[in-house]
Amino acid sequence: MASTASSRPANPTSPSYSDDLEFVTAYLTVHALSDASHVYAYLLWIALGSLLLFWSTFHHLHLRGGYLGALWSKWALRRRTWRKKHSLAVAKAKGQPHRQPYSFPSNAQIFTVCLVAICTLVVSFVGPDNLAPGSYLWTLSKYPHATTSGFAKREYTMDQFMQFQPQYTIPKAWWTMGDRTGMIAFALFPLCVLFALKSPPFAILSMSLTVQVFCDKLMLLHKWTALLIYLLTVLHVAFWSVQLFIDHRNGKIAYFYAWQYEKFLFAWIAFGCMTLVFLLSIGPFRKRHYEAFWFLHILFVPLTIVMAALHHPPVWWWCWAALALWVGERTWRFTWWLYTNGFVGAKSAAPSSKLRKAQSQDKDPAPGQPPKVEGGYPYPPTLPSSAPGLDQYPPIVQLPGVGLSLPTDYVPPPGFAHAELLPGRTVRLRIVTPGYLTWAPGQHFLISVVAVTRFTTHPFTTASICDEQNQYDDGRVLVFIIRAKNGWTKDLWDTIAMMHARGQQCLREEHVPRCEMPERGVLLRACVDGPFGSSARASWGEYSSVVIVAGGSGVSYALSILQYICLCMAGRDGRFLGGRKGGFGQPGYKTSRVRFLWLIREFGHIQWCAPTLRRCLDMISPSELQIDIFVTNVKPVPQPNLATTPSRISFAPLPHKQELEPPRPEFARPKSISSLSSDESGEDSDVDLSYYTGFVQDEGELGHEEHVLDLTNFEGDNDAAMPGEAQFNLSIKNEGRSRRFLSRRASTALQAKEQLTQRASQLDFEGPSHSSVQLVRKPHPIPPIDTSLPPPVRVSVGSPGSRASSSSDLGTRRPESQSTDGRHDSYSSQTSLLKTPTSAAPLVGGSMQTQLPPIQTRNLTGAPGRKRFSHLSTLSERTDLLPTPTTSVTPRSTSRLSQWTDTDSFAALVPRGEVESVREQLRLNLDEQEAEDVGIVAEHARPGKPKLERILADEVERAKGAIAVACCGPTSLDAMIRKIVAAQIDPQKVKRGDMRGSIALFSEEFSY
Repeated sequence: MASTASSRPANPTSPSYSDDLEFVTAYLTVHALSDASHVYAYLLWIALGSLLLFWSTFHHLHLRGGYLGALWSKWALRRRTWRKKHSLAVAKAKGQPHRQPYSFPSNAQIFTVCLVAICTLVVSFVGPDNLAPGSYLWTLSKYPHATTSGFAKREYTMDQFMQFQPQYTIPKAWWTMGDRTGMIAFALFPLCVLFALKSPPFAILSMSLTVQVFCDKLMLLHKWTALLIYLLTVLHVAFWSVQLFIDHRNGKIAYFYAWQYEKFLFAWIAFGCMTLVFLLSIGPFRKRHYEAFWFLHILFVPLTIVMAALHHPPVWWWCWAALALWVGERTWRFTWWLYTNGFVGAKSAAPSSKLRKAQSQDKDPAPGQPPKVEGGYPYPPTLPSSAPGLDQYPPIVQLPGVGLSLPTDYVPPPGFAHAELLPGRTVRLRIVTPGYLTWAPGQHFLISVVAVTRFTTHPFTTASICDEQNQYDDGRVLVFIIRAKNGWTKDLWDTIAMMHARGQQCLREEHVPRCEMPERGVLLRACVDGPFGSSARASWGEYSSVVIVAGGSGVSYALSILQYICLCMAGRDGRFLGGRKGGFGQPGYKTSRVRFLWLIREFGHIQWCAPTLRRCLDMISPSELQIDIFVTNVKPVPQPNLATTPSRISFAPLPHKQELEPPRPEFARPKSISSLSSDESGEDSDVDLSYYTGFVQDEGELGHEEHVLDLTNFEGDNDAAMPGEAQFNLSIKNEGRSRRFLSRRASTALQAKEQLTQRASQLDFEGPSHSSVQLVRKPHPIPPIDTSLPPPVRVSVGSPGSRASSSSDLGTRRPESQSTDGRHDSYSSQTSLLKTPTSAAPLVGGSMQTQLPPIQTRNLTGAPGRKRFSHLSTLSERTDLLPTPTTSVTPRSTSRLSQWTDTDSFAALVPRGEVESVREQLRLNLDEQEAEDVGIVAEHARPGKPKLERILADEVERAKGAIAVACCGPTSLDAMIRKIVAAQIDPQKVKRGDMRGSIALFSEEFSY
């Protein structure tokens, strides 16, 4: 028995050679797994392929919206955050910036990581390590095992050392465990690379044929797969080190001889590079030195793969497959990058703003005349003739929302970015690529601004949509809202601020082509790579209601989706907007309502996207779109209750006035509106003002200390107020309060008018009497409302050079949606419309209103159910129909925006040095049209934070089918939304056929 055991040892004996190199070569060849042992790597990929097939089937059959999908989503969506107790107080005492709590992955991500890890560990350790040559895993009983039988002879065609390999199955040994863990690490290389690839077709998981999930969702799996590879490699090194320490030759350990073997040297080079990659990928270093991390990653990862392949040629094809995927995807992206940025292929030239305005005016049809279309088809002249679906374009002038995404009329020349400084240390970039480019709403791009850095790119989500039916280049303008933090974003801000200080509109060395220069902002050469992002997999038209939640600069993602949904609800086809086929009036389109919630720190941040929000408000009815903006950095301050008329938005300090104190609320009539600040009283069920008493909650909804900054500020956001920004915030706040006050008065007057008319009609029907005559003839304090008023008229406050009101180019607005019983939603038409101003008249003084000519707009009264809305809209615009406030306020001149004080300067934003003499030249400015847009959107902004759980519950009850929730913001906001959505998902409702229990969550987060 002893002789049998010694003849089939788990540690086979190597032949004796006098030459050290020959010995170690034979030794390492003998201690190599047989080809049959590679079945474990194949089993791993069979398991992973099965998971991918199941996931793809689940996605394409839309099983997520069924009962099983609801059960899965209710558990899988949740994620948790953690913060050490009293850490907020400690950070405040030390003067440290606010930090987000530690965020754990979602349950679905944790489940997937655990599944991959379990599969990896099973194929690494379960079963015998070295299988007998020619055997299969499922027929092991037919083949000899170590210590049980003799050699199984076979012919070999490899070199002379292969004949000494063991021809029997070895269950476990130090060297077999080392070989097996190394083999599985090799097999994981392609999977790790697949999770990191960004662009199809090489990014297989991003293809529409599979699950269409991009790297933004797979980055966590990439990191954990890389960690698994490193752990298996460490085990491989440890197991083999033990084996080499055990074996001796001539009194020396085998480790001494192994250094003479070149493949052993390749192994240590690969392990050293892998260790460097692991250390340089640790979160703190990656966040603080992203550029260095990126360069070192690009350098050491391919080197690791190549050295690993040279270390063990029998399985090196795993390494070559991973390297081929990486090189192929990089080559594919580089080729498209050259085309997109105009280095190869045809280039498009953006028309000047003046030319486009003139063309737009020429193409506007006369009233009652059909639009004129030059040529046989009205598709964009700059689009390639091969673009699909161009022959199906309707006339451009009939399309709603043309030019929706543009905050101004200026379109930068292709290949350049128009950069503007905005409140909140934010930069707005608008880029037109020389090559034709399309993207889905909510996707992101990798941006490179040459003046900041040439070789690194950074991901940012576009706040615009791709309008393939727009005949001008503004239909493909990429808009990015970038908040300056540290690193690249701070360098971008400093570069633009420095150019402003020097009075530069562009850099001479960038060779800007001859074009119209912007009236504000600067031009910088920029390149983009993309698009990327898993939002392309969303079918927004399949949901009856969509709730969009954004926090801080996460509004970019939300804004892009909002524009897309509004355009589809207005009648556009989503396939020409970067999304799926479908729109209002088309079969299968279900969306009838969208609610937009935005949490911000300051009122001034409204400027980031006010023009686009106003156009969305203009495009669809108030019952279909509700916008709520919540400003968290506002504390209620006791102020005189003054019923003032809306004022001009200004950066300059308001003139000080001596006012008499009005009656206190306890002396006011119970049903009267006592002050402009009544919207801050906390009576709104959707607004939470409790955090005003303290910014820190000991035990919040997430189970730990919470701060209001958790919902609005990303890591590194700087809340330092810019010069003039504090007054700008106050001006917008007052503007919104004034507009809400007028809307409430208009609503009160309209309701009283209707009640009086209804009572008079009832009395007339019952027969005239003395009392009824007296009731009808009794004077009423509410002024009469002319029911024959014309449709509301837009008023443009822009100068002759500014752009016209947006309502002239949005096309025909479709009728308001009806409820299931055929009646119009009275709740929406009475409440939601009060939050939707239809004019900028309150921003303009009375004399100005009479001097400006009216601009033709859509007739909203022609649609059924719009009569009440037209009356209220006209009432809100004609302030002379309302009782005159008791406090007289002198209207400000329309040139108020150009009146600056020293506190309005951007001087503090420019580094001291060579531009010290011109630091006072910087201005935080906006044109008249944008000021009008900000004022209109300000009515939707209220202080406080939203009661998200109540809002979502209301939307669920109001919905007519399945609901989609889109979220982008800090990790705390994402975790809170996930918790609320999971609580509202009701599988039992879905089982009964009530699809309101099905809620799909689409969130965006970067894990770079």
